[in-house]
Amino acid sequence: MTAVTLLAPITGRAVPLDAVPDPVFAGRMLGDGVAIDPSGDLAVAPVAGEVVALFPTGHALALRADCGAEILLHLGVDSSQAKGVFRPVVALGERVEAGQPLVRLDLAAFRAQARSPLSPLVVLNPGADRQVEVLATGPVVAGRDAVCRLLERRKPDATS
Repeated sequence: MTAVTLLAPITGRAVPLDAVPDPVFAGRMLGDGVAIDPSGDLAVAPVAGEVVALFPTGHALALRADCGAEILLHLGVDSSQAKGVFRPVVALGERVEAGQPLVRLDLAAFRAQARSPLSPLVVLNPGADRQVEVLATGPVVAGRDAVCRLLERRKPDATS
């Protein structure tokens, strides 16, 4: 079994996905992970990979990690209509390293305009070969603290 560690994408307080006031995230309909109640104003890459989705508003993006897993970072709940809050600093298709800045945000405007500041970090549809292990609750620092581990079962070698 191999493991990939996901770092905190933003400084704040890690909480279970159950706490997110959105049934899609709380019900793990997209996949499993953790949410962050942000206190920082910079979202960073939780893992090395490629930016494969970047919403024009900057409130959400997806990375394809080097292991092939797709990771969604969604800043806030009902935050897509927020004005002047998000400023992406990466482009679609860009290669990023863990801890590299992705999106700057105006934290005060974000808290005022989003229905909830809780920001889910989700491994999209992990499937039977991948399992998400939550590592952190409580205070976390962006790009430094591990919040999840993605465990991958190795596929049997076809030659054995």
